[in-house]
Amino acid sequence: MGTTEAIVSFVTQTTSEDIPAEVFKHAKRHVIDTLGVAIGATLEPLAENLAAVIAGQRQGETVLWNGRGRTTALEAAWVNGTLAHALDFDDGGVALTPMHPSSPVLAAVWAMCESQNLSGKDALTAYIIGLEVECKIASAISLSHYDHGWHATSVIGVLGAVAATSWLARLNADQTRNAIGIAASLAGGLQANFGTMTKPLHAGIACRNGLVATLLAKAGWTANPAILETDNGFFKVYGCGKIKDLNNFGKPFHFLSPGVSLKRFPTCSATHLGIEAILALRHDHALTADQVESVECGVHALSLQALRQELEVRTAEEARFSLHFAAAMVLLEGSVELKHFSQATFRRDDVRALMRKVRVYLHPELSDLESKKSNFADVTVGRKDGSSISKRETHIRGRAPLFLDDSDVDAKFCGCVEPVLGRNNCQALLENLHGLESLGELKSLFPAAYGVPSYSAGSSAIG
Repeated sequence: MGTTEAIVSFVTQTTSEDIPAEVFKHAKRHVIDTLGVAIGATLEPLAENLAAVIAGQRQGETVLWNGRGRTTALEAAWVNGTLAHALDFDDGGVALTPMHPSSPVLAAVWAMCESQNLSGKDALTAYIIGLEVECKIASAISLSHYDHGWHATSVIGVLGAVAATSWLARLNADQTRNAIGIAASLAGGLQANFGTMTKPLHAGIACRNGLVATLLAKAGWTANPAILETDNGFFKVYGCGKIKDLNNFGKPFHFLSPGVSLKRFPTCSATHLGIEAILALRHDHALTADQVESVECGVHALSLQALRQELEVRTAEEARFSLHFAAAMVLLEGSVELKHFSQATFRRDDVRALMRKVRVYLHPELSDLESKKSNFADVTVGRKDGSSISKRETHIRGRAPLFLDDSDVDAKFCGCVEPVLGRNNCQALLENLHGLESLGELKSLFPAAYGVPSYSAGSSAIG
């Protein structure tokens, strides 16, 4: 059985009852995390740009997560998917392939569930199916795909979005084959746009395109029935390498093994090993910023490819892809948090001066793709007294085996959401999300969270 057919079989034959309770528990944690960072992103400048394009109306199929009204399911999918990835704080770390699995899937699932008045259990089940498909594909492909410059979150994410929404639409096998074929031709996303507003747009477009593919297939649209593995198909064109047939969907679910990571820093994942190393040096050696003469950060080739090398940042998007900035903030403030991504911080003389002392380089042991299997960051801090201290960091808290738990995720959610909704509305939304599987419908969650009226499905709006 080829990979396309294996996905078709998995999507069309899986029921909620086939999914272990532990998988639902993990999935709900990631839904809470993703919705939290999406709401937090509504304070970002790009949120105003999105609102200028999709203003939101009183009537519409689906709520916009920025609290500004309703719109069509397709428009909501790309706006909400973009918000989910805008802070670069959404989940990631799938196998060796750098990608964010939830942001390209959840908004598409949510849009279809609202527009079709489906339940929270439906949403969770579809979301699990979508993540299972994209995570297993990400685990199987060659890193040459990423090395070539593709943004895996978008390219692979669209397959997760189409799998999830095909399940929700109850497509039959032929329709699901066509939906996957359509989605494969709508995939895209270039790493050259990292550090700009277009990077999170990749996730939004993957959401929308996955939903488009499902709706077209349901209407009778056709596509190649073996699009992934066929000659000049998805795997070949996107440089995924030689892929053996994937027949292990749900055996076990990726949420159970090896697991999906959650972020505790609002920066590109390529910065996280370096951040962990500097945090350790700061703690173990009582290191302070005024002691620092130089900082040398050796990273993997793919990390270096994703990171900015400029010695200043002008926007939050640029700062999220700067290990120079992250290192400066950890040394100066003891952390790197959402509050640091401001123009006031970017203009600080001490931040600028410390960034100029940081050098990020390709570690000689991490120059080939195969070395990603034993990834680490080497950080050496030269002190003004002439001494130096070093740390090789191999673990990131939030990734296996150091996963975040419910309390960690709840705290992160509140840190993102309270500045937008206030404490009471934040806590009420969090409580509802903890009971997501028992909710009969989703349409009232966001109106209630933003403290505005909710109306009947399909004809009403926020505000």
